[in-house]
Amino acid sequence: MESLMVEKDPADLRLLESEQRYQAVIENASDMIQSVRPDGTFEFVNRSWADTLGYTADDVAGMTVWDIIHPDSLDHCRVEFSKAIGGQPLEYFTATFVTKDGRAVPVEGNATSRLVGDEVVATHTFIRDITERLHAQELEERNARLERDERAMYLEKMAALGKLAAGLAHELNNPAAAVQRANAGLRETIERRDRTLQRLTDAGLTAEGWRLLTEVLDEVQASAAAGPADPVAVGEAEEAIESWLESRGVDRAWEHAATLSEAGFAVADLERIAACVPAPVLADAIDWTSGTLALNESAETIAQGTRRIDELVQAIKGYSHMDRATERDTDIHDGLDQTLVILAHRLKDVDVAKRYDRSLPPLRVYGNTLNQVWTNILDNAIDAVGGKGRIAITTRSEDGRAVVEIEDDGVGIPAESLRRIFEPFFTSKPQGQGTGLGLDVAWRIVTKEHAGTISAESEPGRTVFRVSLPIAPPA
Repeated sequence: MESLMVEKDPADLRLLESEQRYQAVIENASDMIQSVRPDGTFEFVNRSWADTLGYTADDVAGMTVWDIIHPDSLDHCRVEFSKAIGGQPLEYFTATFVTKDGRAVPVEGNATSRLVGDEVVATHTFIRDITERLHAQELEERNARLERDERAMYLEKMAALGKLAAGLAHELNNPAAAVQRANAGLRETIERRDRTLQRLTDAGLTAEGWRLLTEVLDEVQASAAAGPADPVAVGEAEEAIESWLESRGVDRAWEHAATLSEAGFAVADLERIAACVPAPVLADAIDWTSGTLALNESAETIAQGTRRIDELVQAIKGYSHMDRATERDTDIHDGLDQTLVILAHRLKDVDVAKRYDRSLPPLRVYGNTLNQVWTNILDNAIDAVGGKGRIAITTRSEDGRAVVEIEDDGVGIPAESLRRIFEPFFTSKPQGQGTGLGLDVAWRIVTKEHAGTISAESEPGRTVFRVSLPIAPPA
């Protein structure tokens, strides 16, 4: 049987080849491609579309385009689809699709219409999954926010450090200056007293005379330590002592009179000294007594000054938690007291009332950050009272939380400002007097680092900042 060979038209072969190339391009495209009829059913979808959304060919056969649209995008997509079915090309659109397993997929794309004559028979849509791009943008924005926040906190810390440095310089200068003054004449006083001591010894002052001399000195000093002297009485004693010394030919009578009267001496005490030493060396006995008092006063001044310096250093170490682990359990009252010491130069004329609940257990804190909260709130309170007023600090336990309230009797915060006080860069202070970051930083430390809350209420004459912290560390 003779077989018949039908030779195909070369034009038909070229058309078939072109269609196959077109289908291969669509099928292998990295973008999702779909063709949708006017009734919303799918004419075809490519492999990328099926792989991204997870639907099979059987699924697609029974679906409409609305089955893949997320509810949040439905109204928007209906409008856009109507435009495309009307023959209007969509140069750019965004939407959210839904995968077979319910996952939302953000997409962007464009659409054209396919016409047969004047009739739109389908829309061809080219779609890109932008999940990774949006995630990258979100990370970039988050990093930018973190960088801004860190920069803002750094600026606030530098501003706070400037204030604290100025205050500490003032606080340290007072005891340091007192120590320097006391030390300045110390060597000369010791040398002069040693010379008088030698003259008393050369004059034959007996052991009994030394005992009586030191006994008078000890008794007067013990009596003076019992309480402060009346300034009027001290002035009268000084005049009487100066007159007594001059009548007995003692040099520098006015200088000795001031020292002796301030120490609590009276003329009767000098009479006892005169009775226990030889008359020729009475002036030396007075000089020795006055020099001993001056040395004792200098030693006490130096001791007080160094104690105050040590107190400040210990407060600074506690305030900043130097040489401590970042996370630690601490008595919240220690941080409050250390902050008060640091701010002492601004609190000189402020009445500070402390109402501490000492039964509060230690709290888990991070470094010195809570001290920065107390500093920022107290700094504002001092400004509010104009450096002369009343500030009360109260602590208590409430529903498993430690509550710290800092109250002042200042001018108050206007209602329109109160709503915004924790916003970054917001300040009601005159330009140049506030960064607008102090309370924002306080809010971040309390809420973000310690899982606590911070709030404020205010009216003229009463403003209260309330910080609530979990007693047990957050899980």
